[in-house]
Amino acid sequence: MTASRSLLSRLERGTHLLGIALIGIGVLAAIVPALAGAPVVFLVGLLLALAGGVRAYFGWRAWAAGKGPLGLAVGALAVVCGLVLMFNPVSTLGAVSSLVAAYLVLDGIGELLFSGRLRDEEGRAWMWREAILSIVLGVSMWIGWPLSGLHALGVLVGVKLASAGAVLLRVERALGRVDAGVAALRERSDR
Repeated sequence: MTASRSLLSRLERGTHLLGIALIGIGVLAAIVPALAGAPVVFLVGLLLALAGGVRAYFGWRAWAAGKGPLGLAVGALAVVCGLVLMFNPVSTLGAVSSLVAAYLVLDGIGELLFSGRLRDEEGRAWMWREAILSIVLGVSMWIGWPLSGLHALGVLVGVKLASAGAVLLRVERALGRVDAGVAALRERSDR
């Protein structure tokens, strides 16, 4: 029982830190395009690659636990999008935008599939909102509405990352309730 409580505590702490980091990265990505130029595209690419690396890591762990490879694939796609932006910041913005739009739509589909495994108290509604937001942002990027070009890239990716961080903070609260439930069960069994 102690090992499971320790695991839950570490998972809760890691989820909290990841949520805060994604919110920070998202805010930076949304604010940075206001500065304009190739360095901005590089920075947005770096932030997207970092967030994708974190996502790929958790996707790898989920795949190893038998949950399927979708999380790993979406994280890898985010890393590729970020690297393309970093190493070719003056490339055709349309191609880069299409790649990022594909990432957003696939990420939303993956989140919809994942949310089906959650119960309401575990944050299913939050995950659904995040998934729909991701799909809407991806489609918005493809059609170029309400923003287009460099500003769309930073703002839409920033909104997505900040939203994902907020969902992780919600999941952290659910993990805290599970942890408290485990402690209560342990206390009852010790009597």
